[in-house]
Amino acid sequence: MKSIDDPAELDRPLPADELLDAVGFKPRVHGRVADYLKSHGMATLSPKQLMDLFLPALFSGGYSDIPILQQPQFGKYLYRSALLSLCDAKLGKSFQGVWAARIYFLKVYELRRDPANWPPRSSRQEDEAGSP
Repeated sequence: MKSIDDPAELDRPLPADELLDAVGFKPRVHGRVADYLKSHGMATLSPKQLMDLFLPALFSGGYSDIPILQQPQFGKYLYRSALLSLCDAKLGKSFQGVWAARIYFLKVYELRRDPANWPPRSSRQEDEAGSP
């Protein structure tokens, strides 16, 4: 699949299988996403539509607003794996820029929702262990 460097390309529909393969989802995530798309009659989708499945552009908080989490057997572990795959996807500058902004807003939402859980426990333990 060619790199998405032009912002206009983010709205161009592509074959769903081709886009899922290009992202590089792990097999279980790939299968659940493919099932979701099939059950919703989506043989094609744009890169923006794919992002919207995992993190809508107008994310206002609340994981119940995230479409892919309505898919049976798609819980937090598969969701996190999918987010990381989207972060690591080599789909071009436009895709990476839009996705990075969405991840930023998700992180800000999580920090505001529960600031006592930041940084993650493993980071806090490492900081405490390294302190004099």
